[in-house]
Amino acid sequence: MPYIVLKGRKLLLIAVVSATLSAAPLMILLECYVLPFLMHRKFGDVTWHQLMSGISMPWSRNFYTLLAALVMACLAPYAVVEYLNRRYVDAVEREMASFFKGLAEGVRAGMPLIKALEMAARAASGPLGREMRAVVARVEMGSSLEEALAKLLEKVDVPSLRRAATLITVAYESGGRVADVLDAAAEMYGMIRSYEDEKRASIAPYAWTVYISLAVFLFVSTIVLVGFVEQLQRLRIPALLASPIPPQLFKAIFFISSFIEAAFGGLVVGKMRGGTIKAGLLHSVILMGLVTLYFNLLDLYIEPLLRGVFQLFSS
Repeated sequence: MPYIVLKGRKLLLIAVVSATLSAAPLMILLECYVLPFLMHRKFGDVTWHQLMSGISMPWSRNFYTLLAALVMACLAPYAVVEYLNRRYVDAVEREMASFFKGLAEGVRAGMPLIKALEMAARAASGPLGREMRAVVARVEMGSSLEEALAKLLEKVDVPSLRRAATLITVAYESGGRVADVLDAAAEMYGMIRSYEDEKRASIAPYAWTVYISLAVFLFVSTIVLVGFVEQLQRLRIPALLASPIPPQLFKAIFFISSFIEAAFGGLVVGKMRGGTIKAGLLHSVILMGLVTLYFNLLDLYIEPLLRGVFQLFSS
């Protein structure tokens, strides 16, 4: 898939896709919850539970699922495009060292730089080779090398390609010991790639801790909810509790807490692995989706199963 520049019409198109995906959950929210509330009727199937004096929290599995779907639908298109762009850039950077090595060998064999560029582009099978073959085609159609490389940077403006274009332009204009310069560039790109691979390998376990910590939070919250809160509600001992603790209140708190943890945890993963916050948007969407799925399974399957297990051990 080609690199997608996130500006202008393409950014507007992504916004339109996000709006289209979020239209269904938004319309259901308006029809089932917002409009009845504005007309002073019941707020859908939402139940309100008092957290403290003057503060109440709503709970409805359907309501929270629709809100989560709305948030994920808004973020998912941009997150997917950003992920594909990063995959594209990573594939380009992986080929840089071998590309410049082949370019240097072609120049050392006596080829003109443009011919060596064509041979190196044909040898590269990934996106870098495809883009460089397009550069060679523009040169053969009458454009100068500088114009062809500038056209490439208009289409794919990433730092690694910008540096490569500068090196090729300088080598083309300067003459002299071009092969040595290209060999040095190949060695530099190889060192950068080795450093990036080593950094990702060392950071990967820390990134997985975000997923593991969310799973632990969900597990502990479920045990607290089913094994502690629901049991206290069944006891109904006035000496211990002025009023029974509604499990739905804790369920709302746990859902909101885990959803926030998923959103920010994904951004942290992106910052650690990709170096930018926006690189973690897809991780955030995945984690938020897992949280939403878990709380739906909790209501339908997990809670009844755990209740049966607790009753079995208590009998």
